[in-house]
Amino acid sequence: MNLDLLRKYIEGNVTDEEAGQVVDWLDADEEHINEFMALHKVFNISVLNQVPIQKKEKFPKNISLRRIIKEVIKIAAVILLVLGGKSILENRSGEVEIPLYQTLYVPAGQRAELILPDSTKVWLNAQSRLVYPVTFLKENRSVELEGEGYFEVKRNEAVPFIVKTPTASVKVLGTEFNVSDYPNDIDFNVALLKGSVELWTPQFSKAYRMKAGEQIVFKDGKYTSSEITDEDYFKWKEGLLCFYNQPIPKIIDKLSLYFGVKINMNKPTLKNEYYTGKFRVSDGIEQVLKVLQLEHRFVYVKDNDLNEITIK
Repeated sequence: MNLDLLRKYIEGNVTDEEAGQVVDWLDADEEHINEFMALHKVFNISVLNQVPIQKKEKFPKNISLRRIIKEVIKIAAVILLVLGGKSILENRSGEVEIPLYQTLYVPAGQRAELILPDSTKVWLNAQSRLVYPVTFLKENRSVELEGEGYFEVKRNEAVPFIVKTPTASVKVLGTEFNVSDYPNDIDFNVALLKGSVELWTPQFSKAYRMKAGEQIVFKDGKYTSSEITDEDYFKWKEGLLCFYNQPIPKIIDKLSLYFGVKINMNKPTLKNEYYTGKFRVSDGIEQVLKVLQLEHRFVYVKDNDLNEITIK
């Protein structure tokens, strides 16, 4: 299969005829799927441990698929899988087939950026999972998110974009918003920065239309609406953890979540203290704790075998 055609398919810039060629090629051999997944990671996924990438490198046409796959195997920051889908897609011959779905998982301490088949841009935070199809259906563009993601949705009024999480569904036409819905985090949060979205949840009898600058939080069994007061928070896309007058327990919970380490807080006085500051994820959790120690008196012990930190 032509590398340029595969790259165009990944970027969502192919005609219906070209898309059919790629789908036929994927159906022909399971090894083709593995090669496609490898290329997808190389061309579209940038794990941002340092500064944001300004320009994508172009790959020489004479590089073989096998060589690319060998290089991709060395990259362990994200895991990309192919899953069977439940939706039905009609192909050119009139037969029905099950489209391929991809799962992108971002480990603790990492974050990832990718471009979906419709050119929508997505940033995923640590310990997040996104399930999306190789090709979107004609009726809608639907993805599933577990964790935290920031979306810049490619506008298409005829085909809505839907983000499904365990708590709610967010329906948009074209906008920028942040969704956070971690399995072990009690807070579900949707923050709308631009445009408008409709929020669907079991608690609402009908869709709730959000306005730009609004955020919805689900806590203690109810939803509350408020204005976005700290846009620095969304700099997690750039590898920054930003806290504005946050309670120390809340900060500790976020650190435990983002870095994938259990943190035991055995100092009750910290529960009533607050902190404002910024940290780089790449500096590591211990650097964050050392900075916090400058304003808040505590010591900590790290057990590498148990992957556990105790604050006292």
